[in-house]
Amino acid sequence: MSSIRRYSSYYNDFGGTHTTALAAAYHLKKLDENREPTTHEILHSHNFNKLTSKDRGKLYFHGIDEEGNRVYTVGRGRSKILVPGIYNLIEMLYKENVLQEKIILSNTSPTVPFSMTIGGFLSRWLKIDFIGVPLLILGSKQTYKNIIQVVHTTKSTAKNSTEKLVMLDNKIF
Repeated sequence: MSSIRRYSSYYNDFGGTHTTALAAAYHLKKLDENREPTTHEILHSHNFNKLTSKDRGKLYFHGIDEEGNRVYTVGRGRSKILVPGIYNLIEMLYKENVLQEKIILSNTSPTVPFSMTIGGFLSRWLKIDFIGVPLLILGSKQTYKNIIQVVHTTKSTAKNSTEKLVMLDNKIF
């Protein structure tokens, strides 16, 4: 039996299609942490700028990291109850012995710069991609180091916390 304790990370934000997609890509080492991502890399990250309001609340699997841990994303919209509801469901699954692995719910919203907020609104809501997408790319490049820090915090918490279920607000940005 492996000595590594498996966990799943669930990155969440408003739309589940920008900072969460990038966090998942960094977590899975699909993006290089040692440099700013290229426009091509950003736009080709799984689910980046592809989800709409009807996709909120859906969990999206992005892959398994180098240590065998699963990585998911979810958009919560304006809901203040979705993530606490997921937290409560996971607690119930632990109590029923249905779930054993550690779960980390990690909020990427604090990493969202103003340019990304405006870009997401223009692109996803108003369908004005020729203005929105360049703003999303600008915002992604502005905040990539913050997203990487959230990923490092998420991985570190997963490895070092004695709790089976952790909700990270990541309000340090």
